Amino acid sequence: MIDPSYKVFVVDDERIIREGIAKLIDWDRLGLDFTGCAPDGLSAYEQMLDIRPDIIITDVKMPRMDGLELIQQTMKLLPDAKFVVLSGHGEFEFASKAMQHGVKHYLLKPCDEMDITHVLQQVISELDEQRNKISFYQLMENQLAEALPKVKEQLLRDCLLNRTFFKHEMEHYKKILHIQDEKVRLILFQLEAAFEFVELYALKNISEELIKTRNVMLSTIVGDKFIILIEDMELQEMVNMTSKIKEEFESKYKVDLTLSISNPCTFEDIPKIYHDAQQYLKYRFYLGESSIITSEEVDLELSSTATEIVNLNYNNIVMAIKIGNTEDLKDELAYFFDKLREFRCEINMAISYCIELITTIVRQTMPDKINENIPKIVPILQMKTLEEIHRYIFGVSHVITKENYEVYSQKNRMLVHSMVQHIQENLGNEELSLQWLAKHYFYMNVDYLGKLFRKEMNEKFSQYVTRVRIEWAKELMTKFNNYKVYEIAEQTGFGRDSQYFSNLFKKYTGYTPVEYKTMIKHDTHY
Repeated sequence: MIDPSYKVFVVDDERIIREGIAKLIDWDRLGLDFTGCAPDGLSAYEQMLDIRPDIIITDVKMPRMDGLELIQQTMKLLPDAKFVVLSGHGEFEFASKAMQHGVKHYLLKPCDEMDITHVLQQVISELDEQRNKISFYQLMENQLAEALPKVKEQLLRDCLLNRTFFKHEMEHYKKILHIQDEKVRLILFQLEAAFEFVELYALKNISEELIKTRNVMLSTIVGDKFIILIEDMELQEMVNMTSKIKEEFESKYKVDLTLSISNPCTFEDIPKIYHDAQQYLKYRFYLGESSIITSEEVDLELSSTATEIVNLNYNNIVMAIKIGNTEDLKDELAYFFDKLREFRCEINMAISYCIELITTIVRQTMPDKINENIPKIVPILQMKTLEEIHRYIFGVSHVITKENYEVYSQKNRMLVHSMVQHIQENLGNEELSLQWLAKHYFYMNVDYLGKLFRKEMNEKFSQYVTRVRIEWAKELMTKFNNYKVYEIAEQTGFGRDSQYFSNLFKKYTGYTPVEYKTMIKHDTHY
């Protein structure tokens, strides 16, 4: 029998908090066993081996060993334990790092009985689900072992798990199971949703029915995966065949199916191709669920050595959110995730980049709401594909972008109006530029000012300034026909380069300055 209660341990360097939590919570009503507390991470860790708590409530900033190190060390010792992080205002970075280590639950100090109880109920629910799943798997695997042809089942399992066979043993198995000394391929099927084990049986029947013209040597179910060992054939032929299996199964059971197909090998090399096929499945994170993955899509040697840091820039994404530009946000996020797909770094590293991105977005675009937005990180840890994370981060960012658009649109119009006024006042100044205005009048980021001006005016800053200067030059030529071309150029901010001025003038008006002055003098319409 499994003890239905869960053990809880509290770690905090403030005695009043430790004792407060111990006395405040009705542990019996929750079905929990409060096993004690510790004033720092090191003391807590020393007690973990004996107590083996299921739930650890820990502060992040503590002497001797902080909460982050305690979490890392304890996860090695108790991988199934659940953590609840206690954090004060201003400790967002610590809490964010804890989330990156897989912690899903967070409490902001000060917290009351209701807050703590609510989080504990969530943790209890997760632990119950975890226990039920383990019990369910154990029960079903026992039943499957009795239902499947035991000799074939056990042989394939032993091969997959790299059991060492004596040569005469392997020859005996091959003989009684009619296995020829030829190349084989392994197909690994992964169901991408909650399912009943009867669906795995159905998948087995559909697969063997559709591959009946070929020799299915062995098949088995390991955990939540169905595995077939089949004689070798051309890769494209195998992809076509498994596509039919996939289509048939998904249409009947409405459960997405992801497959990986190994390279060909000898029977003795089954452990290696099984390992490779499992690695292929991981790359549905990049390729998407419901894929058929082969070595052509995944380079395991490249993936295993790709440890360099990806150079990803969050600034353009943050800027798009700040100025409320949804289109720029879409483009910049698409570029960010395309880069991750292109690089295909180790999956946990890719998830870490995504957490860093959403952390940066919250910290730089909503600095007054940092603590309440920490929970936005948690869902990313439960997502299976990069596309799913992409959609989630866009959803979170889009909400902030729309809020910023509403809040700052009026302010932005006023700012751009002020920029236009300064342009008019400094039109004759040759130094007039976006950088010059940002430095002398607005003290703001140049890129931000440029994007804002273009968004409000539907024209780039430089184009606007040139166009207004040309209009002014036309006005001066009309009023003062005796001015020389170089004088007009200097007065309108083009400097002493009359040739440059003449080229721009013709580009905008279709006439050289001399031609234009002649038309004005003779009252020619233009």
